[in-house]
Amino acid sequence: MPAETQTIYVVWTNTDLTEGRGHQIPIAYALSQTTARRIASRRGVQGSDAEVQPFEAILHRGRWCAPVSIERPSKADEEKDRALAAAAAARAARDAAIEKARSMGMTEEDLKALGGGA
Repeated sequence: MPAETQTIYVVWTNTDLTEGRGHQIPIAYALSQTTARRIASRRGVQGSDAEVQPFEAILHRGRWCAPVSIERPSKADEEKDRALAAAAAARAARDAAIEKARSMGMTEEDLKALGGGA
């Protein structure tokens, strides 16, 4: 069964509105070309009109899908993500050790004495 589609109009502008040295990102989606052009008015580089392009949107799981701009993580973001993952792994290991101690008969008082109780 073919996917359901419809033509929409995407308004694209540059991330650098001063010199246009950035990259194009979608800022609006419209069913009407006239609506898209109205939205695009003066939204481009140095106050020019942003670009309007037709796009075949696809209905997927009850939602219309169209182009998006997905931000790549910075080096600092990647480092923080690794630190968050390491902290989550340490918490999971701690929780597993506490559960193992409980299954072996340790009481809450025993765990608190070891510094691991809730």
